[in-house]
Amino acid sequence: MNKKVLALAVAAITSAGAVNAAEIYKGADQTLEMGGRAEARLFAQDGDVSDNSRIRLNFKGTTQISDGLYGVGFWEGEFTTNDNGLVTDSGTDGLENRYAYAGIGGNFGEVSYGKNDGALGVITDFTDIMAYHGNSAADKIAVADRTNNNLGYKGTFGDFSAKVNYRFDDADNNEISNDGYALSGIYAFGDSGFKLGGGYADQADSNEMMVAGSYIMGDLYLAGTFTNGEKQKATTVNNTTVFHNGSVDYTGYEAAVAYTMGKTVFTSTYNNAETNNETSTDNFAVDATYFFNANFRTYISYNFNLISEGDKMGSTSGVNGKASNSDAEDSLALGMRYDF
Repeated sequence: MNKKVLALAVAAITSAGAVNAAEIYKGADQTLEMGGRAEARLFAQDGDVSDNSRIRLNFKGTTQISDGLYGVGFWEGEFTTNDNGLVTDSGTDGLENRYAYAGIGGNFGEVSYGKNDGALGVITDFTDIMAYHGNSAADKIAVADRTNNNLGYKGTFGDFSAKVNYRFDDADNNEISNDGYALSGIYAFGDSGFKLGGGYADQADSNEMMVAGSYIMGDLYLAGTFTNGEKQKATTVNNTTVFHNGSVDYTGYEAAVAYTMGKTVFTSTYNNAETNNETSTDNFAVDATYFFNANFRTYISYNFNLISEGDKMGSTSGVNGKASNSDAEDSLALGMRYDF
């Protein structure tokens, strides 16, 4: 049982696909699956409590074109329901189109176009294993993360898996060039429990390289991720990111550990990053997740922020500032998650 629970903690917690998808239609040459999650999430920081609950729903269709060749289509949306205390539905509930792509695959791998993951997501997944916190230092640039107008390829050949994607420059954008590419590879050393991965991404005035490794020994999982590169200069205006010419240096470190005890998985991560030669992220997080079964879990997650108010903080604006009270606060999350 422990190995199954550990596998859920390391893979299913962060998987974007339909881990528990149910087959709702099967024809002579095609299948349709539906999956998703309902997740109640209470987030507390500085005496305030936020409702960060969400619903995800996805559909995946696969059709067999010929021997060794198939077509695939996938969509996933996320709904949030924080009405900020209003008595009735505020009408502000949003639907985020997380994924929307189609592709063709076979023994050669799979090629897709649309809104899909960039190539560095599989590298950050080495340490992005917590139920809520963590994953704050190995920051992916846009082309390496989930993005639209994206042509991607992925393939697995024995113990080696590769991923590459190219994002085209938007036809209606005459001011900012946002085309770019990312690539990655992961090698699993047989049954040793050791995996090693690396990748690179480049877009506009940003670039980054990442390396990661993990090791599974019984009920123990250990992993680390390192990233280094340049971030395009940017400022935030009315909650909107505005990019500028030029870049600043960025370096990030993440370390993660998970341990399984019966149906409970304990995870912890340490994240540290520097932006423009000053600390921009420094935290240590712990959580515990109890799996009632493969479909339902509950968790508690706490983040110790190691930044103090008034500390120098790096910024992508190119002008470093000082940490505010909110930059230095710890946070707590409680959650229940049902996967279907």
